[in-house]
Amino acid sequence: MIKVTVVDAVRLQKQKISTVVLLDETSHRALGIWIGEAEATMIDKGLSQTALPRPMTNNFMASILKAAGATLEEVRIETLKDEIFYAIAKIRSGNTVNEIDARPSDAIALAVVTGSPVFVAEEILEKCGVALPEGKTLRSGGAIAASWLAENQLQEQQLDTLEMKMPEITREEYDRQFQRVLRILMK
Repeated sequence: MIKVTVVDAVRLQKQKISTVVLLDETSHRALGIWIGEAEATMIDKGLSQTALPRPMTNNFMASILKAAGATLEEVRIETLKDEIFYAIAKIRSGNTVNEIDARPSDAIALAVVTGSPVFVAEEILEKCGVALPEGKTLRSGGAIAASWLAENQLQEQQLDTLEMKMPEITREEYDRQFQRVLRILMK
């Protein structure tokens, strides 16, 4: 398992498609996982440490863990089957450790709020990871793609080229669109 950094949750508004971007800093690879808009918002708010008037689902889950005396030790994205990623949330309560099946988006959102590490199986990074150009890394902190788009005042036709279409997306289209997301985040 390779430790990754949660870089951003990029929301492309027109198609309401989102991706969470994970960075393997050691091997300079990025991994994008398609997630729902609500989950992207939770991850974004957690990364930017935005104060909320009411708790979101991941804040609520973190509060439940704390009240029960449990902690999220780690999140592992272990499997890719039929183009679907599967995650495990490793929860410790005293001497008891439970591994709970989870959607990557939910587990990552909880990890962001609790400051827990996220790991990805090497096989997944080999198959789906994108190597970053030499000397490049990704900016992190949440809401970066949106601010980049605003700063550069992209025209509507340019925004259209960034939009991702689901559910008819093919693996090739996914790879092509994720490359575009990475260019937005690259510094």
